[in-house]
Parts: sequence; C-alpha cells; structure tokens
Amino acid sequence: MALTDLQTRDEEQERQYLTETVRLLKRELERLSASIDRTARTIREHKEFMWENWRDMDFAEKAAMRTEVNTSVGVGDGVVTVRRHVERLLESPYFGRVDFRRADDGERKSHYIGVHDFSDPETQEILIHDWRAPVSSLYYDFESGAAYFESPTGTVHGTITGKRQYKVVGDRLEYMFDSTLTIGDEVLQRELSQSADDRMKNIVATIQREQNEVIRNETAKVLILQGVAGSGKTSIALHRVAFLLYRFKDSLSSDDVMILSPNKVFGDYIANVLPELGEEQIAEIDFERIADRFLAKVTEFETFSEQVVKLLDRPDDAAAERMRFKATREFVNALDEWLAARGDEDFTPRQIEQRNKRLPEDWVADAFAASRGLPVFARLDLLAESAASRLRQEVLDKGGKWSAADTNGIRKQVRAMFPHKDPFALYKAFYQVPERKGLFKPLSRKKIEYADVFPLVYTMIRTSRQEGYGRIRHLLVDEMQDYTPVQYAVLRELFSCKMTILGDANQSVNPLSSSSLPVIRDIFPEADCLELCKSYRSTYEITDFAQRVSRNDKLVPIERHGLPPQVVAAVDRKAQEADILALVERHRQGEYRSLGIVCKTVAQAEELYGILSAAGVDLTFLDYDSTEFSAGTVITSAHIAKGLEFDTVIVPDVDDTNYANAMDKGMLYIACTRAMHELHLTHVGPLSRFLAFAVEPGSPIGVARPEAEEAADQAIPVARVS
Repeated sequence: MALTDLQTRDEEQERQYLTETVRLLKRELERLSASIDRTARTIREHKEFMWENWRDMDFAEKAAMRTEVNTSVGVGDGVVTVRRHVERLLESPYFGRVDFRRADDGERKSHYIGVHDFSDPETQEILIHDWRAPVSSLYYDFESGAAYFESPTGTVHGTITGKRQYKVVGDRLEYMFDSTLTIGDEVLQRELSQSADDRMKNIVATIQREQNEVIRNETAKVLILQGVAGSGKTSIALHRVAFLLYRFKDSLSSDDVMILSPNKVFGDYIANVLPELGEEQIAEIDFERIADRFLAKVTEFETFSEQVVKLLDRPDDAAAERMRFKATREFVNALDEWLAARGDEDFTPRQIEQRNKRLPEDWVADAFAASRGLPVFARLDLLAESAASRLRQEVLDKGGKWSAADTNGIRKQVRAMFPHKDPFALYKAFYQVPERKGLFKPLSRKKIEYADVFPLVYTMIRTSRQEGYGRIRHLLVDEMQDYTPVQYAVLRELFSCKMTILGDANQSVNPLSSSSLPVIRDIFPEADCLELCKSYRSTYEITDFAQRVSRNDKLVPIERHGLPPQVVAAVDRKAQEADILALVERHRQGEYRSLGIVCKTVAQAEELYGILSAAGVDLTFLDYDSTEFSAGTVITSAHIAKGLEFDTVIVPDVDDTNYANAMDKGMLYIACTRAMHELHLTHVGPLSRFLAFAVEPGSPIGVARPEAEEAADQAIPVARVS
C-alpha cells in the first residue's frame, strides 16, 4: 500500500477514535448532569420533609436525616467535580499518544494523554490518561526505544514504538505529528508563536523532559528551582502542585497548599492554571501580609515596594549599607547567637515576695534555668505562672485571699528581672554594641525601614510564643531571589512543611538584598536543587538582546525567530510620546493581542499613562495597589511586571540617566524579558550604557524616526535598520 494511502487511512482511524471518544464524553456528561439533578431533588425533598416533620422526629431520626443529607451533598459534590473534568475534556480531549509494548507480555497498546483520566463507562477501558498518571511519563521522558514507567505494582519495562502529538479542539482534529522526540519541535513552535493570553495557561501539551523532572519530583522535602527568564518556572511549579495533588489525592488537598506570591497582580495572572488542570485554587499569601500579622500592634513599617521606589528615585549610601548588612546569612547567625544568649546573660534572678510570702533567689534562678529550651519571653511568663501558683497555694492554705492583682504583682517582679520589655526593645538592643552602632535607623518614631521588618519578626518568633501555619503541608515560594536569608529563616520557623522555592538570580529587584542560589541552598542544605536553562518565552532575537543587557551564560534560547528589537531615538519628549503612540497604533492593527508598556518606576508609568489616556489610548495602569491583571494594553513598572508576559513590549526612557546603576540594569533586563514576539525601546538623549551594544558597528539593532535622525546622531550614533 502506498505511503499516502497509509497516512490517509491512519488519519481516518484517528478521526474515528476522536469521534467515538467525544460521543462517549457527551453521553457521560448527560449521565452526570442527570445524576446531579436527581441528587439536588433528593436533598431538597429531604430538607422539606425535615422542615415539615421536625417537631415529630426524635433525636435519632433527626441525626439519621442529617447524615443522609450530608451524604447526598458529598456525593453530589464529587459528581460535580467529575462533570467539570468531562466538560474540560470536551474542550480538548487529548494532546498526545504514546505506543508502548510491554516487555512482560509483548502487548502493544496506544495510550492517549489529556488533562484528565476518562474511561469507557461500560467497558472501563481507559480512553484518556491523565497527564500526571504514571504511564504518561513515557510521553514526556523518553524517545522511541527502550523505556519504563513506575506503576503501583512496580517498574514496567518495555519499548516505545511510536509517539504522536495532536491539536484537538472540541471534536475537530486540527493537526497531528509523529515524533520520536519528547515534544516535537513543530508543536512547541506552534504553541510558542501564539499570542499571549490574559492569564497564564497550562502547558501540559508541551512539557519538556527537564521540566517534567521537576514536576514529578515527589520525594524532595525542599525543592529549589533556579530558572532563567522565560523558562516557565512558575508554570512548572504550579504543574508540580497539580501533580502532587493527583499523586497524593488521599492525603493532600488544595487546602493544604499555599503560594507565597510577589504581588496580587501576579497572583491573579496565575489564578487559572490549577483550575485548568482540574484542581481547586490554592491560598495565597505574601511577605507583607506576614509582616502585618506580627507588627500590626507593634510598629508601622515600610513595604518592599516602598523600599524599591525609594532606591530607584533617590539612592542613599547609608541606607544601602544597612540593607547589605541585614541581607546576609552571617547577620542571621549573629542575631540568632545574640538572642540565644540573652536569657543567660541579661536575666538577673531576685527574690519574689507577695502577701508576705517569699520565693528565694535560688528558687527563681533554678526555675528559670529549667525552661532553657523555650523562647526567653515564654520562660519569663512560665516563671511568673509557676511563682504565682506556688505562692497562691501557700496563701490559700493559711486561709488568706489571693486576687488577680497579686498575680499581676508577681508578673511585674519577674519582668523587672529582664531589662528588655518586649521583642522590639530586644531587637533595638541588638544594635547597641559598638560594631553595630548606626545600623538601626527608624524612618520615624513609629515606622521602621523594610530592612528591619523581618529581623524584627524573626526576633519575635525566636523570643516569644508565635503561632505558625501548621495546617499548610506544601508551600510554593516564588521570586526566591528577592528574599533575604532572614526572610527564609522566618519561613522555616512558620512553615514546617515541604516547599518548592523558585526564581531567577538574574532578575533581582533589589541587588542590595537579593539572595543567590548558593545562599538559598546554604539555608536549605537538605534541598534538591534543579536548574531550568532553556528559555521559551521570547524569540531568539529578543533573548539575545536581553542577554547583552545582562549576561547569563547558562541560558539557552529557543530557536524561534522574529523581528529584531528596535531602539528608537527621539529629539525630545514630545517626539518620544509620538513614537510610543505610533507603536501602540501599530500593535493595535497587528496580529498580536497583548501589549506591555514597561517603565522603570510606577511614577514614570503613571505619568505616561496620563499622557496616553489623554491621547485616546485604551489601556490599564497597574501599580502596587492593583489586584487584577488585565488583557489588552497594560502600562506598569518593571517590578510589577515581573512574572508577566506580553506579545509586544515597549520600554520608554532607556536613556543613560534613567538606566544608570546596577539596580536600573536589573529593571531594564526584567522589562526586556517580558516580550514574547516584539520589543521596542525609546529614548531621548544619550542611550543607556547598558545598551551600548545597540550602537556598535554592524549591529542589526536600532531604528530612529526619520525626522529625528539628525538630532539623534548628535546625541548618540544609533545604528539603523534600512
């Protein structure tokens, strides 16, 4: 039979399989919907019966009826979940197939892979395997030839005889490819070249082998994931959560998982991923919320965003020195040692007297020493309680009276034995030694610097009883490079659970207080550390441009080509505004949907937002108070844009005044790496030193407005594309 005939026949068989699968899915959807309706009717009837007969029912009948209603509700909820999975499969039943011949019986079987399991309701034959199922690892981890997967009964060896990838929409087969590799380049290129969505998407159809290794790691207590810009690290971490929820469904639920997110906009941006994968949304927290929980009644404090804004607007050498000092592991060790010594060195035992009854100094010293393993303020409270209990009993035994005032009197005597009234006073005392003088400087009488926030929180945790997040069994920590060792020390105290920690050391917002991979690894010596070096987000040209802004030798760009980035010079600010308006209009008429205008600071973004809005541009301004990500055209700062991606990005004001120091360089790199397909940079006056490569002889980068060429030449020799 001719090859074309075989291909036609094969394609026809695939279409028949798809048609039959969709038919069974639709029939199952009807059955589930009918079951839900019946359950709802039953619950309603039970409630009506209870309402009408409540007074005539005895206790046992009421309890039995409540149990029956609760059971029906539980069954109904389970059916609703299954129906949601079937509805999701009807949108796209599957995306891959792997043909596997088992070594033990020689049987060859085709395994279709989708976002959920689905079996023929009558025969129980599995028609679609969940992408997280053990057999699905064959699709992601192996090429044709010898392969294996871990089943509940042990390792299954065999041979992969074929792999196929599909694009299926509803009941329509749009295309399919046979592939000997993990994920064929054709499918990956098609997916990557698509326009950005208004939310992060699941990537089950294009998971790569190195990404799958991260997702299916189920043994690590702490997994640290260093991923270059555009490597999909956040998406991969969320897919890992979905895998763990599937793998340990009997003991782990979405209520047990929490994500520590950099900001609310990013939290909204990623909110769809887990629901797309059939899991419930997980709880979200950020460091500011943790700080507020501890410091709300202690002191006001500067936020991380306020610190970043201050550093970008007006660098302060003294403040920078304080940040650097408090952003090291050595600082945490020094604070730890100092706090641990306070109980022994600063506590002065004295006799306790109340109601003419006394406890000698030796008893006080022994009682305090007996609780050495507890936090110091907890030790003081325990000493006061023990002393009050002992003296109260003596007084009552003699027929005397004891009041709350007597207990408070003992508490005051005990507290007078320790010179620090609370953890805040203790933290301030840490800076009274000569070598640390001047390293604690409040912003006002009632407000502390951000650099002091988590050292103070840590002091509170280490010196007094504090409630942690014991119910959480897995914590996802994003943007790991922006957190200091003392923040990680706080996390270790509050969360005793497994963690997935991810980020990119090359995308630090504040280099004065960032943590590198070796530093984080030192904090979590038991962690598994993995790196994702392949960048998928941007075209080769954009990635190469960003690499020349800030080099990462480990980054491997995907071979997807597009337009080279453009650096547009303008004679003055009015001309630059006209350039930006022209780029916005060009985008509006083009094929792509999302546009990000990424400024260095929120203040710059707000000013440009006003100008563009007045010119009639429909766009959304995102600042630190924003809670939702918006589709279409967005204007924001590089800090807030972290983790987001856009089809097209415009970076205004890339002059040498605006982007001049190490922190500016980081912001410029972040801004450039948000672009998937097109990148445009505009400036007035001398170009930033970090873009000097754009004016090198022979550089393919750069374009100037024709009417601005002469002035731009006088400012800096910008290379041009003819």
